[in-house]
Formats: sequence, C-alpha cells, structure tokens
Amino acid sequence: MGNKLKQNLRMLCLLMMILIVQGVWAQVRTVTGMVSDGKDPLIGVTVQVKGNAKVGTITDMDGKYTIEVSSPGTILVYSYVGYQTTEKMAGKNASLDVVMKADDKSLDEVVVVGYGTMKKSDLTGSVSQLKAEDFKSGSNLSAQQLMQGAFAGVNIAQNSGKPGGSTTIRVRGGTSVNASNDPLYVIDGVPIDASAGSGQSNISTYNNDFFDQESANPLSMLNPNDIESIDVLKDASATAIYGSRGANGVIMITTKKGKAGVQQLNYGYSVGFSTAAKKLDMLSGDEYRKVCTDLGLPLNDGGENHNWQDEIMHTALQQSHYLSFMSGGEYTNYRASLSYNNNGGIMRGARNESYSGRVNINHSALDGKLKFVLNMNYGETHSNQAPTSSTVGSEMGTSMLYEAYVFNPTLPVYTSDGDYNDVRPYRVQPLSYIDELIDKRNNKRFIGNLKADWNFYKPLTFEVNIGYTNNSQDRNSYISKSNLLGENSGGRVTVQRLKDYSKLMELILKYNQQFGDHRIDAMAGYSYQYFWNEGINTAAYGFQSDEFKWYNLAAAKTIESITSYAESNKLISFYGRANYSYANRYLFTATVRRDGSSRFGKDNKWGTFPSFAASWRITEEPFFKSEAVSNLKLRASWGMTGNQEIGNYNAISTLGAQSWGYIFGGEKNTVVLPQQYANTDLKWESTSQTDIGLDFGFLNNRIHGSIDWYYKKTKDLLLTVAVPSPSLITTQLANVGAVRNTGVEFELGFDIMRTKDFSWDATLNFASNKNKLTSLSNSKWSGDDVLWAPCNGAGLAGQYSQLIMVGEPLGTFYGKKFIGLDENGMEKYANDGKSQIIGCAQPDFTYGITTNLRYKNWSLSLNFRGSQGNDVYNNTANNFMYLNSLPGRNVLAAAVNSGISVNQTKTYSSQFIEDGSFFRLDNLTLGYDFKLPVLKITSARAYFTAQNLFCITGYDGLDPEVNTDTQGRGGSILGVDYLSYPRSRTFIFGVNVTF
Repeated sequence: MGNKLKQNLRMLCLLMMILIVQGVWAQVRTVTGMVSDGKDPLIGVTVQVKGNAKVGTITDMDGKYTIEVSSPGTILVYSYVGYQTTEKMAGKNASLDVVMKADDKSLDEVVVVGYGTMKKSDLTGSVSQLKAEDFKSGSNLSAQQLMQGAFAGVNIAQNSGKPGGSTTIRVRGGTSVNASNDPLYVIDGVPIDASAGSGQSNISTYNNDFFDQESANPLSMLNPNDIESIDVLKDASATAIYGSRGANGVIMITTKKGKAGVQQLNYGYSVGFSTAAKKLDMLSGDEYRKVCTDLGLPLNDGGENHNWQDEIMHTALQQSHYLSFMSGGEYTNYRASLSYNNNGGIMRGARNESYSGRVNINHSALDGKLKFVLNMNYGETHSNQAPTSSTVGSEMGTSMLYEAYVFNPTLPVYTSDGDYNDVRPYRVQPLSYIDELIDKRNNKRFIGNLKADWNFYKPLTFEVNIGYTNNSQDRNSYISKSNLLGENSGGRVTVQRLKDYSKLMELILKYNQQFGDHRIDAMAGYSYQYFWNEGINTAAYGFQSDEFKWYNLAAAKTIESITSYAESNKLISFYGRANYSYANRYLFTATVRRDGSSRFGKDNKWGTFPSFAASWRITEEPFFKSEAVSNLKLRASWGMTGNQEIGNYNAISTLGAQSWGYIFGGEKNTVVLPQQYANTDLKWESTSQTDIGLDFGFLNNRIHGSIDWYYKKTKDLLLTVAVPSPSLITTQLANVGAVRNTGVEFELGFDIMRTKDFSWDATLNFASNKNKLTSLSNSKWSGDDVLWAPCNGAGLAGQYSQLIMVGEPLGTFYGKKFIGLDENGMEKYANDGKSQIIGCAQPDFTYGITTNLRYKNWSLSLNFRGSQGNDVYNNTANNFMYLNSLPGRNVLAAAVNSGISVNQTKTYSSQFIEDGSFFRLDNLTLGYDFKLPVLKITSARAYFTAQNLFCITGYDGLDPEVNTDTQGRGGSILGVDYLSYPRSRTFIFGVNVTF
C-alpha cells in the first residue's frame, strides 16, 4: 500500500513537472530567423513584439535575429528604413524567416530643418544631409572634418594641422568683411554662439606673439560617434527661419537617441600614430657652410649638421575609447555615452586630451500625446600647445617653428655648460621651446536642452524648448627665466580666463492637417536668447623661481597689465512658417522671421526676414509615366536673411581706460577717452538669395542627385570708414558695402552594384562660386579700398597681401607683378613696380568623391576631395627665399639656385602667389565585420584607417589648404600660409564591438 502510494506520488510529481515545463514553454520561448530583401540579408532591422515595445532586438550582420515570445499567437513587427513594415505571427515554429519589400515612399528620407523635420520629397529649399552611416571612418575626427568634401557648396578647410585645431567653413561663398562668415550651428535645436571669445584667444607678450593664436573648435565637446545626422541649410527658403543668423548657412546637428525595445552596449577602441606629411627644405648644415663661404659671409660654424624640423617634430601617438549604452521601453528611451581621446601633436610637447559625456532621454505620456526630450552634453579639452605663432614680423619676433626654419644648422644644441645654445641677441635654440615655454589651454563646454511637445488637440501641438550653453577657457602661458626670451624679465607669465553662456527659451505652436488632397503644415513661434561673454587677462614678470609660474602671481615683481571685459546681447524673435501641399505634387512654403537684436542702433534694432518657395513633383503627375525616371522635382525659392555677428556695443558710444595717466596730488589718475562714436543707423548685413534647383532619380533612385543655381547678394556690409577731421576718433563702423555670390552646385549618387556578397556605391559633388564686391559706399558714407592680410616676417612688416576693392572678389591678392630678374639678380616688376591684381584666394570650383565597396565581411571606403583655381600667398617662402637673411637666419634650399641677388631686399610680389589647386585622399578605411556569439557580441568590426594619405598639388609650401591668422585676431585669412602648424599623416587601428 505504501509502495503504491509512493509510486502514485512519483507519477503526480512527474505530471506536475511536465505541466510546469509546458507552462513555461507556453509563456516564454525563443524564435530565431533571418530577415532579407529576397536576395541579401538586411542589417539593423528592428524586430519587436507588437503591443510590447519593451521586447525587441535588431538583426545582426547576417540579417539574423533572436527574440523571446510568450505564445504562438505573438505578433512580431519588422521595421526598417526604406522597407514596408511587416508583421508576422510567431506560430509554433522556432524559426521564422522574413522577406521585406522595398517601400519607395519610405525611401524618402527625413531631413532636419529649422524647428522641425520634413520628408526630403516635401522640401522646397536646398538642404543637404549626411547620415551617420555615411560618415568617414576613423578616430579623432571633428564634426567639421566629417563634413569635408561631403556637400556641394560647403567649403571646409582646416586652419592648421594641430590636434583639436579649428576650421574655416564657407557655405556658398563669403558674404562679409568685418562680420563673421561662419555658419550658424544648431545642436538638437539649440543655436550656439561659435564666435564667443574667439577674438580674445590671442596671448601677446610685449608686442611679440610667441604663442598660438588659433581659436578653439566650438564643436569640440561633440563626439562624432554620438551624431545621428548633419543637415546643411543652404538657400534662403531653408535658412530664413533663423533670420538674422542665417546669411552664412545653417548646420543642423542631430544626436543619436535610444530606441524602443532595443538594449545595446557598444565599445570602441583605437590606437594610431601621426607623422608630418611634409617638411620645408631648408639648407642643411653642409649647404649652409658652403653658401656662406661662397658669398663671403662671416660663418659661425659649430661643426654639426642638424635638421631642426626633425628635432622638434616626432611620431605622435594617439588613442581613443568610446562607450555607449541605449535601452528603451514603451514609454521611455535613453542613450548615454562616454569618450576619451588622447592625441599627441607631431610637434614635441604638444598634446590634446579630451573627455566628453552625453545623455539623451525621451519619454512619452498621455498615450503618446505628451513627449519630453532631454539632451545633455559635457566636454573638456586639456591642451599642451606648441608655441607656434603666425604673426612673427620683426627681428625679435620668433616662435618654435620659426626658429626650426632659421636657426643655424651647424650649431650644437647645448653649450659646454649644458645650457641651450642660443645665438644672442635674437636667435633662440628651437628645442628650448619644448621645455622652457609652456602654453596650457583648458576648455570646458556644456550644452543641454529640455523640450516638451503636447499634442493637445488633434492637428495642434504646443512645444516648449529650454536650452542652456556654458563655455569656459583657462589659458596659462609661461616663459622661463632661463630662456633667452624670458631672462631679461625674470620669467614672464600670462593668465587668461574666458567665459560665455547663453540661455534660450522657445515657444512654438504647430498645426498639421490633411484635407483630402490638401495638406497644411504650419508653425508659429517666439524665441528669446540671452548671451553673456566675459574675460580677464593678466601679464606679469620677474620671478625668483620658475616654480611659481601662474600658480602665484603675487610672486611676480611686476604686474605688467590687467585687462578685463564683460559683454552681453539679446536676440528676441517672432517667426512663422506655412507649408502647403496639393496632391503631393505642388508644394509651397512661406516663412517670415522678425528679429530684434541689442547689437544694433536704436533706429534699426528690428529686422524682418521673409522667404517664399515652391516645388513641383513632376513624377507625381498622372501624365508622367516613365519607369526609368523615379524622381523629378523642380524647386524655386527667394528669401532674405541677415548677419548679426558684428560683436557687441558697436552701435553706441563707448569709453576706454588707457594704460597711461597723469599725476595729480601725488597719485596717478587713469585717463579715460572715447573709443567710438554712436551710430544709431547701424543695422544688419542682409542677404537676399534666389535659388532654382532640380532633384532627380533614375532606375528606382539607384542614380540620384540634384543641381542648383543660386544668386546671392549681401548689402549693408559693415566696414570701417574715416571720420572727417578734426576728431579724436578717426574711424567709424558703418553699413557701406555690398557683395555678390553666384554659383552652381551638383550632387550625384550611384548605387552601382548590389549582390548578396558584393556592393559598390559612390557619391560625387561639385560646386562653383563666383564672388564679387559690388560697393564700398552708400548715400552717407564712402569707403576706401581696404588693405587686408598683413605680410609677416623680418623686412616684410607694413606690407599687405590683399586688397578689398570694388569689382573684385574678396580674397584678391594685390601687389607687384614679378616678371623676372635682371643681369645682376635684382627683381623686375611690371608696370614700373606699381601694385596690381596678382591672384585670388577664391577657387574656381571644389569637388568631393566618396566610394564604398563591400565584399562579404570586408569593406573599403575612400574619401577624396579637391579644389581648383585658388591661389595661395606663400608668406613663409616670401620670408625665407632671400639670401640676405644669411648668415643670421637660414633660408630655403631653393633660394641658392633662384638667381636672386644677395643684395635684393625682401618684397611681396606675385613671385610668391602660387596655384593652390589640390586633389587629396582625405580618408581610407579598410574594415572587417564579424560576430562572436560565445561572448555575446552581436556584431564587431576591426578596421584600419589612413588619413591625409596623399595630396597632389603644385604648391611648394607645406599644404595648399591653409588659412593663417596673420592678424592675431583669432580668425583666419583666406589663402594665406605663414608658419602654419604642419599637417599630419595619420594611421589608425581600431575595433568596435556591440553586445
């Protein structure tokens, strides 16, 4: 009886276990499968359980996925950009393969425009987009470098080769002389002030600039791995919504967000090295001895043979780490990332170390009618900067690069006492700059915003956007008392503190409604943005010990100078936009923005900026029937935009304290004098632009592109004009000029081949812009031709390389035309040596080529870029090509055979205006994709990247793509090359893994 009971209990337990297992199987089971387009696997398809956004995954490199479902009746939803959303029942099978069909409508990409997004097919303006999957591969690229060569009509040049260096960006040509030509950056809906503090980035020491004047990169806090897309608004229809800040184009940067149902951890690591791509060919020690002997010059022969460029430069190492995590459910999605980059500069002692972190959170409530978005980004950059300067103009003027070029190559590095072997009174041993001149710059940048959207009544949505930015720069420089430059002053220190912040509030009401074939998408908004900018600069000298540096200014014998400033400005705006579409064929856009800025005169504080645009989708017409032509859209637009980037307080009378004073009652009284007169008529620089474009696609958009023609005229240019005498103030800022830009742009993309194992695509862009200054006067003021771009170097000071003149482009080189040498080796010039136009920094056209190839798991991407017809003033050669510099300063090896007499003085002429055309391989990346399921790695990629692999050019300088700040204002001058930080050639090895 007992045994039978035990047997029954065993059977009951076994039955219960079977039922439990069946229950568990009924509740949770695993479904695997592959998603394809019928031929090839689709990578990155989102697979979710319908009605439960918390359960989801994405397909791997082979198009495969794994997901857990609760019952055979579970519905799985497959979604992918460019394909129709597909739903499948899980069923009882453990495997479920899905074939997705292409969706021509969803292939119409969404682009970011001012205060919203639009389908590309609905655009009436000129907008170009670069998505994350199209970015150049490689570590340590800036956001600006990602865009180089990617857009027609957007010319981007690095100002130098230093790590973390700035760039010059021109969208459809420059429109201003004194105001900024930089585009407006908008990051996740927050416009940033890219120019704040840039003019104060120069640290001068008793009228000589030994240190770098280049301003910091305003996008340094952004890691390219966090960017989802970059959209460039080019014509007035697209930029007018930003009114007074849209004249130079608008660059919209959107960062990555979390995805519902997807949990993903990504880690990337890279390591690489950089070398100088090119060095100047100066006289070697043996050549220096021979030339000085042949010329009968006194020779200080140290018996050695140095190439000082080799000794101040080295192979620089770099590494980067990147970690991101994203997750999402039905109501809340988030993505967070951290990054660290450590870039060594090719000049010894230079290093750029950066940290950044980003958090993006999306949350929805009230059945999706209320949405919140929080974006926060913080970045720090710590730089040890090589003491390079581009304003060296006198005999005493010097910098690390300058001395590496001119220092006697026969001399030893050290004296017998172990000190650096200087050549007094002026020549400083190049290697002493590494140890005895210090320049540290720390930048901290924060940007964040909180946005709320409330769809309170079907077609109506109310949006609030609150944004905040905060930037600071701490810069400390020190010249050791043991260095020739600092010994007479007992060591010299400069301490600089710069800070700026902005506060933003935007209130927007949006309306979107469909009435049969009619669709209206409209918005109206109000914006308030406040900017604050302040700084202090202190210089001191006379220290008992080098240990004090900037840590204790009280230890200085003399406080040489203390300067400070504080500025603010406000921008208040009302704006609206209406888009109307009929039958998805005829589209119209009207935009208006009214801006009020505190920067302008009391009679012109407000400006109105309208625009109108229309487009016709010809392929949507019933009469148009062509299988070959998949897209054909004609666009036309006109609009007005402005430029308010003129600095603060230029419209009002200002007073300034002088460094000198007078003694009264035994005390010094500081003198305060007027700095400028008020100009109540000062107003915006305004730009009107007309654009006509055609978008096209053939063979189901396997060939696609666009072509645009534009006419862009800017009036009321802000220029400095002479004030009639007698007057304590001799100049006045006024609206007196006009400039015109006309051009064509062409973008073309090819999906050349696509099979299961092989794919090949390519893009090409081409742009030509003609720039012309049409006026330098108005009814009240008459402006003279403006000397621009000062020449630098001993013997060249006081000369200018460019002239701003009516009828010619900005960037026109003006000087003597060199026609050869006479029998005595003296230079000869045309037109009796009178100055004339001798070149132009503006290119005839620019172009970019990108191609991507994939074979199975291997991939190869190439990015080429070029410019044609632009001239470059080789100021460096102008300074180093004359034998009369010997023996005190070394010269270029080419000077020996140039035929120029040793008696010829240095002269700026067309001899040093060179063709700066180039064709460059910007980026080459070879990658291999794989996965390691054992380690839970769903996808991984190992890659090798080479940057700046070659540059084909006839230019004799270091690099034809350079814009040097020869004025020391924190900005760059187009087409001038002087003592530029050498560009590097970089090789990187990296790996990315996703869990």
